[in-house]
Amino acid sequence: QITSMAPPPLVHSVSYGNDEKQQTSTQYMYTCNTAFMKAGARGISILFASGDQGVCGREGCGSHFNPDFPAASPYITAVGGTDFEGDDIGPETTWSSGGGGFSDTFGIPSWQADAVAAYKQLPDANLPPQRMWNNTGRGYPDVAALGGLKNPYCVNVGGTFEGVAGTSASCPVVAGIFAKLNGLRLAQGMSPLGFLNPFIYKNPSGFQDVTSGTNSAGGENGFTAVKGWDAATGFGTPDFEALSGLVMGIQALEETTLVV
Repeated sequence: QITSMAPPPLVHSVSYGNDEKQQTSTQYMYTCNTAFMKAGARGISILFASGDQGVCGREGCGSHFNPDFPAASPYITAVGGTDFEGDDIGPETTWSSGGGGFSDTFGIPSWQADAVAAYKQLPDANLPPQRMWNNTGRGYPDVAALGGLKNPYCVNVGGTFEGVAGTSASCPVVAGIFAKLNGLRLAQGMSPLGFLNPFIYKNPSGFQDVTSGTNSAGGENGFTAVKGWDAATGFGTPDFEALSGLVMGIQALEETTLVV
């Protein structure tokens, strides 16, 4: 529906997902991807929560991790979760239940190939046993924001305020930041950001890197956060000030909208 609207809302945050193998079919996922690509071509940014069960997904780990969809789609931006290292506001670490890993359905897109290769080569990555994940799959999340339980977000539900957490809370935070960045560009007569991932992977300096923690959800195996992109927190959390300068320096985002 959003692709038929004139003009459409430019940034969409979606707090939804299931394991890839829980989807109706592989064809259904590819059909979704087609819709995501059409949205990107119109300058629309779509962000999805990466999941709240760590690497194991909703069906549990067993002998193989369960990557999430749509979070593992190559045509959306996946948002993972962080938490504070201590009991007070301060440095962030991986939220252990934040979804992340590698798709069993979609290959590594060109815009993240270098980042994924660099991650896999780092000794500090301490990668899980190869049998548990797909070495040729699209890696996610792309970025992250606070999602842990130490400092939940306060929301009004039926007139009562309560705390909520999870990547379903992380995702709209990141989406809100990119909506504000779009506002800066539009005010200067520039195009909207559209599909975000080519920009994100070219500009890791716009994010605060998270370099500790593992998204094992309390289990034995998971992906570890390291310097640079990783399958626990992506490039880390958005730095609005840094991103503001970066997005205003882009003159021709249209050239990268459909990079796959």
